[in-house]
Amino acid sequence: MITYSLKSENSDYEKYYFTIKKLGNKLIDEALNKSSKYIDDFKLYLKSRNIEDPKDNKYYSIEIILIGVLFREYKDYILNFKPYLSPIYNILNKSRNSKFKPQIDVIRGRINTSLYSNPQKLDNPYTLNNFSRLIKWLDATYDFKDEVLRLNIWHEFLKEKASQTNYTRDFFDLTDELASYLKNIGDENLKCYLPNLENYLDSYLKTHKNKEDIVYCGKTSLQYYFNMILSEVMNDIFREDFLNTDRKIVFLPGCMTQANTPCKRVSTSYGGKCKHCSRDCNINKIDSLGDKYNFDVYIIEHETTLSSLDTRDNKNIGIVGIACVPNLISGGFKALRLGFIPQCVLLDYSGCSNHWLDERIMTSINVDRLLEIIARK
Repeated sequence: MITYSLKSENSDYEKYYFTIKKLGNKLIDEALNKSSKYIDDFKLYLKSRNIEDPKDNKYYSIEIILIGVLFREYKDYILNFKPYLSPIYNILNKSRNSKFKPQIDVIRGRINTSLYSNPQKLDNPYTLNNFSRLIKWLDATYDFKDEVLRLNIWHEFLKEKASQTNYTRDFFDLTDELASYLKNIGDENLKCYLPNLENYLDSYLKTHKNKEDIVYCGKTSLQYYFNMILSEVMNDIFREDFLNTDRKIVFLPGCMTQANTPCKRVSTSYGGKCKHCSRDCNINKIDSLGDKYNFDVYIIEHETTLSSLDTRDNKNIGIVGIACVPNLISGGFKALRLGFIPQCVLLDYSGCSNHWLDERIMTSINVDRLLEIIARK
């Protein structure tokens, strides 16, 4: 089932991006007005520990909102994490990309189903101890690898502030308030782009129970809103740095290849390279624009392709990640961790058979949007 689509009967690309820009400004203004104290303290912590060069305040407001979103989504499941099983979680997740992946995914499917079953409401979920539990739960699912890395830094920071009266309590209250605000503006403005999501979530367990993607596919509208709105904020944050890079790379997902015959791409260290075997293929069409607009195109089947790249000199490489909604912010975190300067373009709709459809269809993007990002306009 196609869970989202930018090709709504009552909308178009221009209206979608206008709406997203407006909502992003509203959400970030709200976050910055209420979280400046925490962001200032966090940036001092980062600098004093030599963790990273502090980024724009808007970037850290995205992470604060993320904490509220993930708490809202999963707080009732965190008690399903079993600390004594941590070695098993770690072994399975580290071995996922080995030759035993099919067998490992069967086991992970059962584990993730146990993690995402039997919700238990907590009397007071928004505590530092439960934040730690949440991070461990997210890590065990292996669907939030880069989010976990960021949240662990926030957890260590908050531990140092725990002795200050009400500091962590007020912080978590703020994250929940911002998540609630995000949900409200999303429901008011973006539901038309999620025409089938609720129906999909009502029935997806029939096909995804005991499958390793049960958590990933079960993301609700709140996480869709988060990725839709804040991916554009992240684009704005890193826009100038991206334009000033020496090399531009566009990473396209395999679902954009034509679906009639097997793709003839050639493997490289950066991913698949298009061989222009079909004029109807959307990847071929975008790859053909690369020479004119000075960017390279690679096809990636899985985000782990990026993880294997050499991180040296990546600060001089700007990348545009093309992805469906649930992957947008996570992809930005990963790109930054690897040293790239990120931008993203949203797929027009979800179309792969791995998660959403019984039979895949070729997905597409707004090419004008891609060229707008690549070029200085």
